[in-house]
Amino acid sequence: MIPFVKSKVGSVTVASKVPNPRPGTFVRAWVNGGAAINPVLERVVITVDCWAPSIVQASQLASAVREGFFRSTVHPLVRRVEEITRPYSQPDETSDRYRFSVALTIRATRH
Repeated sequence: MIPFVKSKVGSVTVASKVPNPRPGTFVRAWVNGGAAINPVLERVVITVDCWAPSIVQASQLASAVREGFFRSTVHPLVRRVEEITRPYSQPDETSDRYRFSVALTIRATRH
Protein backbone atom coordinates (compact mmCIF):
# COMPACT_ATOMS: atom_id res chain seq x y z
CA MET A 1 0.00 0.00 0.00
CA ILE A 2 2.85 2.40 0.80
CA PRO A 3 4.25 2.40 -2.79
CA PHE A 4 0.78 3.11 -4.20
CA VAL A 5 0.19 6.08 -1.85
CA LYS A 6 3.75 7.32 -2.46
CA SER A 7 3.05 7.39 -6.20
CA LYS A 8 0.24 9.91 -5.56
CA VAL A 9 2.19 12.40 -3.41
CA GLY A 10 5.63 12.70 -5.00
CA SER A 11 8.42 13.62 -2.61
CA VAL A 12 6.21 13.62 0.52
CA THR A 13 7.24 11.02 3.12
CA VAL A 14 4.80 8.07 3.32
CA ALA A 15 4.91 5.31 5.94
CA SER A 16 2.70 3.06 8.06
CA LYS A 17 4.10 4.49 11.31
CA VAL A 18 4.74 8.11 12.25
CA PRO A 19 8.50 8.78 12.07
CA ASN A 20 10.34 10.47 14.90
CA PRO A 21 10.89 13.31 14.28
CA ARG A 22 7.74 13.69 12.21
CA PRO A 23 8.20 15.74 9.00
CA GLY A 24 6.06 18.86 8.58
CA THR A 25 4.34 17.24 5.59
CA PHE A 26 3.73 13.53 5.93
CA VAL A 27 1.28 10.75 4.97
CA ARG A 28 0.53 7.71 7.11
CA ALA A 29 -1.42 4.82 5.57
CA TRP A 30 -2.25 1.66 7.48
CA VAL A 31 -4.63 -1.30 7.60
CA ASN A 32 -7.01 -0.87 10.53
CA GLY A 33 -9.59 -3.57 9.95
CA GLY A 34 -11.44 -5.81 7.59
CA ALA A 35 -12.73 -9.36 7.35
CA ALA A 36 -13.19 -12.27 4.97
CA ILE A 37 -16.20 -11.90 2.67
CA ASN A 38 -16.02 -15.49 1.44
CA PRO A 39 -13.23 -18.01 0.72
CA VAL A 40 -12.03 -15.95 -2.25
CA LEU A 41 -12.49 -12.29 -1.23
CA GLU A 42 -11.51 -10.12 1.74
CA ARG A 43 -12.44 -6.58 2.72
CA VAL A 44 -9.46 -4.55 3.96
CA VAL A 45 -9.98 -1.14 5.59
CA ILE A 46 -7.19 1.39 5.00
CA THR A 47 -6.96 4.67 6.92
CA VAL A 48 -4.88 7.57 5.60
CA ASP A 49 -3.68 10.55 7.67
CA CYS A 50 -2.19 13.58 5.90
CA TRP A 51 -0.24 16.15 7.94
CA ALA A 52 0.83 19.52 6.53
CA PRO A 53 1.75 23.03 7.74
CA SER A 54 -1.74 24.34 6.90
CA ILE A 55 -5.27 22.95 6.86
CA VAL A 56 -5.51 23.76 3.13
CA GLN A 57 -2.32 21.82 2.33
CA ALA A 58 -3.44 18.86 4.46
CA SER A 59 -6.79 18.85 2.66
CA GLN A 60 -5.11 18.98 -0.77
CA LEU A 61 -2.78 16.13 0.14
CA ALA A 62 -5.69 13.98 1.36
CA SER A 63 -7.65 14.78 -1.81
CA ALA A 64 -4.74 13.69 -4.00
CA VAL A 65 -4.45 10.32 -2.25
CA ARG A 66 -8.23 9.82 -2.15
CA GLU A 67 -8.54 10.50 -5.89
CA GLY A 68 -5.73 8.02 -6.49
CA PHE A 69 -7.76 5.24 -4.89
CA PHE A 70 -10.68 5.91 -7.22
CA ARG A 71 -8.87 6.81 -10.44
CA SER A 72 -5.95 4.38 -10.47
CA THR A 73 -5.34 0.67 -10.33
CA VAL A 74 -4.40 0.21 -6.70
CA HIS A 75 -3.14 -3.35 -7.16
CA PRO A 76 -4.07 -6.17 -9.58
CA LEU A 77 -5.76 -8.11 -6.75
CA VAL A 78 -8.03 -5.19 -5.76
CA ARG A 79 -11.53 -5.77 -7.11
CA ARG A 80 -13.34 -2.77 -5.62
CA VAL A 81 -12.65 0.48 -3.72
CA GLU A 82 -15.34 1.84 -1.40
CA GLU A 83 -15.15 5.04 0.62
CA ILE A 84 -15.78 4.60 4.36
CA THR A 85 -15.23 8.22 5.36
CA ARG A 86 -14.51 11.19 3.14
CA PRO A 87 -11.51 13.36 4.09
CA TYR A 88 -12.18 15.36 7.24
CA SER A 89 -10.14 17.67 9.47
CA GLN A 90 -8.50 15.85 12.38
CA PRO A 91 -5.86 18.27 13.75
CA ASP A 92 -3.52 17.06 16.47
CA GLU A 93 -1.85 19.11 19.20
CA THR A 94 0.82 20.60 16.95
CA SER A 95 -0.29 20.49 13.32
CA ASP A 96 -3.06 20.26 10.78
CA ARG A 97 -4.18 16.82 9.64
CA TYR A 98 -6.82 15.36 7.35
CA ARG A 99 -8.00 11.72 7.61
CA PHE A 100 -10.10 9.36 5.50
CA SER A 101 -10.73 5.63 5.18
CA VAL A 102 -11.41 3.33 2.26
CA ALA A 103 -12.32 -0.36 2.05
CA LEU A 104 -10.65 -2.49 -0.59
CA THR A 105 -12.22 -5.74 -1.75
CA ILE A 106 -9.28 -7.96 -2.62
CA ARG A 107 -8.64 -11.46 -3.81
CA ALA A 108 -7.71 -13.33 -0.65
CA THR A 109 -4.48 -15.22 -0.13
CA ARG A 110 -5.20 -18.37 1.84
CA HIS A 111 -2.58 -20.83 3.07
